[in-house]
Amino acid sequence: DTLAKMKPFFEDVVNSLLRQKKLLIENEMQKQLNMLLLSYKGCIARVELSDTLDNFAIKLYHKAGNEISLNQLNAASKQIFIQVLLKVLRNLGDYNPPVMIDTVMGVLDEESRDVLMEEYFPQLAEQTILLCTTSEIRKDSDYLRLEPFISKTYTLKRNVEGQNTVVENGYFGINLKD
Repeated sequence: DTLAKMKPFFEDVVNSLLRQKKLLIENEMQKQLNMLLLSYKGCIARVELSDTLDNFAIKLYHKAGNEISLNQLNAASKQIFIQVLLKVLRNLGDYNPPVMIDTVMGVLDEESRDVLMEEYFPQLAEQTILLCTTSEIRKDSDYLRLEPFISKTYTLKRNVEGQNTVVENGYFGINLKD
């Protein structure tokens, strides 16, 4: 009963924290989206966040003035948008948590993959864990670009007959250079 009575207090605290960081989040998202969201590269004039968490929304505006509907972005652009949001919130937080991303490149085109390899993953966090397949982080190209930033790699191999998974060192047969 006491906790239920305190709910408005906690909502006020959360909304106050949101307002304090709102401008920073908006500006950093605009900067990152202009660099990483290739379908609108250099065309995001502003990003707007709601003032409270009630009916929270994020809006993007084109430099021509019109709103860019998030619902109309293709799957790759939505993935980039979410990854930018993750990076900005993590970077503007008061702590340095590790970041874990699954299916990192599933729907991205070649140009979007390249910009993430160069601009996003190397600077994402002090500790980033990518869960991927060789079709997402290709052994002959993507992996080689990320390798200078990698400290450990593992490959999970499913044993259908044994009904278990074995963990091996290396990225699908490639061991890290010392």
